[in-house]
Amino acid sequence: MKKIKILFILTSLLILGSCETFDLEQTKSPSQVPVELLDPVYAFNYVQLQLPVFVDDANDFTQRVTRQMAMTGGNTYDNAFRPVNFNGVWSDGYNILNAVKIMEPKAIELGETYALGASKLIRVYVLLTMTDMFGDIPYTEALQGNANLTPKYDKSVDIYKGLFLEIDEAVVLLSNANRPSSKIQDLYYKSKDSWITLANTLKLKMLNNARLAGTDLGVDIGDEMNAIIVTGNIIDTIEEDFQFQYGNSRFNPNTRHPLYNDQYELGGGAYIGNYFMWALSEEKGIADPRTNYYFYKQDDSAQDEDDFTAPWNTRPSHYTDLKYRSFYDSSILTPYFVTSWTGLQTTVLPSGGFWGRDHGNNSGIPPDATNRTVAGIYPIGGKYGTSPASVQTSGTAGQQGAGIMPIILSSYVHFILAEYQLMENNNAVAAGQELEIAIRNSITKTTTFIEMPVGVPTQSAIASATDAYWNFLSPKYNGFSTDKKLELIIKEFYIASWGNGIEPYNNYRRTGYPSNFQPTLEEASGVFFATALYPGSAANNNPNMPNNVRTKKVFWDKLTTVLH
Repeated sequence: MKKIKILFILTSLLILGSCETFDLEQTKSPSQVPVELLDPVYAFNYVQLQLPVFVDDANDFTQRVTRQMAMTGGNTYDNAFRPVNFNGVWSDGYNILNAVKIMEPKAIELGETYALGASKLIRVYVLLTMTDMFGDIPYTEALQGNANLTPKYDKSVDIYKGLFLEIDEAVVLLSNANRPSSKIQDLYYKSKDSWITLANTLKLKMLNNARLAGTDLGVDIGDEMNAIIVTGNIIDTIEEDFQFQYGNSRFNPNTRHPLYNDQYELGGGAYIGNYFMWALSEEKGIADPRTNYYFYKQDDSAQDEDDFTAPWNTRPSHYTDLKYRSFYDSSILTPYFVTSWTGLQTTVLPSGGFWGRDHGNNSGIPPDATNRTVAGIYPIGGKYGTSPASVQTSGTAGQQGAGIMPIILSSYVHFILAEYQLMENNNAVAAGQELEIAIRNSITKTTTFIEMPVGVPTQSAIASATDAYWNFLSPKYNGFSTDKKLELIIKEFYIASWGNGIEPYNNYRRTGYPSNFQPTLEEASGVFFATALYPGSAANNNPNMPNNVRTKKVFWDKLTTVLH
């Protein structure tokens, strides 16, 4: 990243502290808004910087229920999350929406259509993520200040319809934009054309989410997706990826990736999910080329019962169930305690494994800060995963947090295209081709997204490992039924989405895949989160809020399979 961008992030973050007390549904008078946000350039900078904060808050829930990170807040879905856990993502989302609303009149007056159009696309992403997470949310009546202190909750299908129109409005603004103002520092792209590419991709993502709900939207999903795809103007190359780049400053301000802040200081930070590490390192019986980029082992020894302070000191009987075993080899059991790196897990306690936590292990925290596996160089700017050693060194290890927040990557889009070709076009060959591109883009991204340190494999070695990986998957894909082909696509999408829990959360509820997610340690897990809980702040402020239950569904969730 260029030095000027780093400096801008540093100075901008210093300003943000005065802007993080916005009323989440603008229940205060609009005349009392922070005067800085009347400046469209400042407001654009604000929404750009707040977007990764919002995504990180969404990850805190979505990564845990999808086993990327360990769900440790409770041992069942009944007690793992409470309404208060969602205050942050809700308020961050509405803060961004507030900022875009406030900037609009002045942006139009000054002709800052670049800043406004791009900000509106960020607004669309935020609203899309919130309605996908929560279902019905305040939309048409939100942000009206004292004119409406209790906005209604719009139906998720109506929000989707509104967002399609908002994307078109943003494209018109961007199409009419001249070069961005010299005062604007675009932290994501360098041209209006790139933002328009994002606009098309957002539509494609929405249509894929709603693939089984075209009747609800009143459109033919296949035709609508095809109309976007044939333009070729979507995020389909790594250079077009929609991501936020972090810096490596620890103080004044801290610009590092939030998970680096958590795991590379002192104390070990959050546990990574054993299932996710198992899916890369062991489930296939072949190592994924991304493994040592995704994870860093601080300790090469295995956990044992003395390290495990839970009531389960033997493998739970339901952990041997066939439905939880490897997608590729039913003799490979779902992980328990720790994930083996060097061989197939046929015993309870394999040696030399990745040290994470099982799904729903809410036992106490033992003194294992220097033992547990942490995130690696991708995407958080940590350490490449060789030569185990403690990284509890006050933020001095690895790339010092100069990672990325992956929001919409080209690999994600090619997975969407693979699903489209398979399920809408009935073209398994084309779907397989898109699957291969998606996997190769993900591996290339992982191994080249920043300047790599000495000691990582050469790109020729990575290319060879990638070929071997695809040569393993390709015959599996070709031999599978259509349903199993789809599961393979979704499972590889899951692996490629490391650092972004939003996509796998949507995919799991929409397709039921991966079907072999590790269950909670307690056999009676409770009902899975069809949607997140409304935050306590929303319940306190608005009597129009629907019943706060996790069994309500987003309109596109047509799945009848019981999720676990």
